[in-house]
Amino acid sequence: MFRILFLLVFSLTWLPATSFALMCKADDSAKSVTITEPIGVVLAVPADAPDGTIIWESPTRTINVICSDNLDVGQEGVYFYVNPAKVSVGTGIRVGIRYKGVPITLETGRYFTGHNTWEGCTWANCTGWREARFSLTFSVFVQKYGATPSTGQATTATSYRTFQLDGSGGLNNVQDSNLNYVLTGLDNVRFVPCSPQLSISPGTVDFGEVFVLGATVGGVAASKRVNLNLQRACTTPYTVNARFTPTAGTVVDGLLVPEKNDSIGISILRSETQEKLAFNDWFKLTDMSGSTPASIDLNTQLIWRKKPVAGPFNAAVLIDMYYK
Repeated sequence: MFRILFLLVFSLTWLPATSFALMCKADDSAKSVTITEPIGVVLAVPADAPDGTIIWESPTRTINVICSDNLDVGQEGVYFYVNPAKVSVGTGIRVGIRYKGVPITLETGRYFTGHNTWEGCTWANCTGWREARFSLTFSVFVQKYGATPSTGQATTATSYRTFQLDGSGGLNNVQDSNLNYVLTGLDNVRFVPCSPQLSISPGTVDFGEVFVLGATVGGVAASKRVNLNLQRACTTPYTVNARFTPTAGTVVDGLLVPEKNDSIGISILRSETQEKLAFNDWFKLTDMSGSTPASIDLNTQLIWRKKPVAGPFNAAVLIDMYYK
């Protein structure tokens, strides 16, 4: 008797599981996936500043976003995944996102943007709707937070991935599929022993009664001197930079125009050099070394913009400072 043996060979090829994940990119021609924001300056942070002090904030930006899903899994929320790499940002600082007026200061985790994958769907049944378009308006900030580093340097890292835009299903690990915001220059943050105390005299500038006789467009209607005085208790040298941010009035052609009288505008000049100081822009205020107070005289001018309009007016600016 002959026996015929058959060898039955089973073969199995392992196929990778199909990845179904949300892809969110900038809705531009390049479908960008990275926003890189440089701090751009060396920041000297006073060690005596209270926790939560904003030491840097990016300009507010609005980006158009397109999110698409490669599987109809229903409505999926879109989130900021904060610090997606789960790395330490450094010592004495933390990075946050300002979104819809709310500061998001998670060390890691996710925050709902309020948008979802059915955004823009107008059908009675949104099944099959896999693409959403919307815009996000936000800024990114750096705060002083926690123990001050003994070395004075917050971090040696040159870049920090602040967030990844992704879906409720978790992070999409496919490269170049999702929008990331990368902050660079955190290694330029250093701590100094103390901050200067600013006093302004006078705190309110009263131009008094202004006579309109002989007024000409571009002419100076009135002028008042203002003194800024900086005092501190340490001797570490650093540069003080300042910015005038209007809180009442609007900047038009470089002049701060009061809300209730646009016939005049206000200009601020450095008295010593007559250098005109721009609103909303950072400028070098002074260098400080030793413990001697710094005194800076400014000249505020009232400039005619058009035919004079009678009546009172007011405007205001906030003075921000940072040190480097």
